[in-house]
Amino acid sequence: MMKKWREVTSAECQRDFDDLLDVCIEIASERITEKWGLEPVAVVNHISDGQRVLALEAEAPSNVAVHTTLVDRLRATSSDLRSYAIVSDATVEGASDMHLEVLLEHRDYAMHILVPYLLPDTTTFDLGPMRASVGQRLLWG
Repeated sequence: MMKKWREVTSAECQRDFDDLLDVCIEIASERITEKWGLEPVAVVNHISDGQRVLALEAEAPSNVAVHTTLVDRLRATSSDLRSYAIVSDATVEGASDMHLEVLLEHRDYAMHILVPYLLPDTTTFDLGPMRASVGQRLLWG
């Protein structure tokens, strides 16, 4: 039987993931409902500087390039990081189903979360049931 992530992670990791996911959903909701769009954004828990948001100013031509650039920047400062999340819109162009993708990584564990969402009107951002799986470790292997 496979253990659940809360059974194999530290209390610090669990708190970080819960908080990072909340912040990522808040950022996504704001940017998507305001029609800004959602290029990948990182929320980072520094060991010495607290929590910060890292977004790129249209430096890359695609979400994949933005994601890669964010990971490279995080890798460069990984010794001062405790955990991070990257949120992006994973909706495929032309598809009727819309999804957020949240990649979470702590020094102890990595998780990948997909969150379906609906925009029934211009002010409503409804979330569906989240699907979580073990994620790829990008900074700490």
